[in-house]
Amino acid sequence: MKTHSYLLLVFAFSVFSIACGSKTSNKNENNRGYNHSYYSDDEYDEDDYGENDYSDCGYEDGIYSATVDYFNPETGYSATYTLDVEVEDCQVVQINFPNGGWLDEDYIDAADLDEDGSTTVYGEEGKEYIIQIDE
Repeated sequence: MKTHSYLLLVFAFSVFSIACGSKTSNKNENNRGYNHSYYSDDEYDEDDYGENDYSDCGYEDGIYSATVDYFNPETGYSATYTLDVEVEDCQVVQINFPNGGWLDEDYIDAADLDEDGSTTVYGEEGKEYIIQIDE
């Protein structure tokens, strides 16, 4: 009887540990670890003035002409281009090329713009795109 109680206790502890572990991993999978369910959309997206948090960079969503300094660390190749970049929520999310091609979230990581219109976007295999939106 003592053995059955011990096994039941070990089983209960194991189930409890697994349940707590999965709760923690779900929290970490959420955007930056925040549990957005605690905030209403208005509280989370707007500041004290009713503007969304993305207005801080000074660039509205859209396409902008930019100077792009490209560097490929594998080959050592670098070049400077004038290209169009797409901005969404104060992040550069796409780089467009004159031939109709582009790099989007499949090839680059979105990057936050600063108030001067500058950012560095990283792509596949360590490629680097230093972006300055032209004024």
